Amino acid sequence: MLDSLTLLRAMNGIHEEYVVMAGNLYFDSRQAKRFKTKRIITLALAAALILSLGIAAYAAFFSMAQRVPEKSETFRINWAENESGYIEWSDAKLVVTFPETAESREIEFRPGWLPYELPAELGGSDPWNHLSSDSWFKRLTSETLCFLDGPHAVPSYKGMMQPLLIETYYMSMFNNGGALLLLYYTPDEITEEHWDDLGVDVMRFHATQHFDARPEYNMPEYTLEQDMILMAKPDAGWVVRICGEVGMDTLLKVAKNLEVRETGRTMTSDDFENHYTFMDGGVG
Repeated sequence: MLDSLTLLRAMNGIHEEYVVMAGNLYFDSRQAKRFKTKRIITLALAAALILSLGIAAYAAFFSMAQRVPEKSETFRINWAENESGYIEWSDAKLVVTFPETAESREIEFRPGWLPYELPAELGGSDPWNHLSSDSWFKRLTSETLCFLDGPHAVPSYKGMMQPLLIETYYMSMFNNGGALLLLYYTPDEITEEHWDDLGVDVMRFHATQHFDARPEYNMPEYTLEQDMILMAKPDAGWVVRICGEVGMDTLLKVAKNLEVRETGRTMTSDDFENHYTFMDGGVG
């Protein structure tokens, strides 16, 4: 169901003459004292024109498309260590694709808010040491905060695998049929929205991965859970993924306080060996 806000956003970018034409047809029909058959048809056509333009614009506006692939669909990734030089993955749970983009602007980000005090070192991040509130990242990962014997352990993260992960991608990376893949986790209902203040399209969802009990190893059944946010800026061609186990409300606060800047470098499809990558937390 299209509401007024969706229609207003959808109208953005439609040629003015078409909107005026539809409006004139509508108001002309209302000025008649009696609705004759011709006027009723005109009104219906005008409304249909407005709605069809709105629907088409809205569909074209959102910069991410998602689908659930067939279990047998395969995705090939170059892997020099394998004898064949590649690995083929199947049974992906979600495929996210983007518009063909010739050039993407490289970015880095700075968190304006984090659910923990940023330590001087975060192994696996880029950069990973000499960190401060002024640090700009290309990747931020927090799994080392789960190690209770580590110097920067956060006790509330005990038992977690990945509290918070922020990574950057580029639409040009996914040209020629490429995609972001959710390989192991199964998504719940997916929310798609636009954040005007940041100028980004957003896809977010909760996801789970279930493991059956293995009595032979004395392991009960259990389920891993994480939340995921994808932010895409189509005019610049970049994508930021924010995911982890700290909860969607916390991830949303991180995302909405994230500062992003361009480095001045341009990324093209040739800059990437693979056009698929995994977005499962801790995979890829």
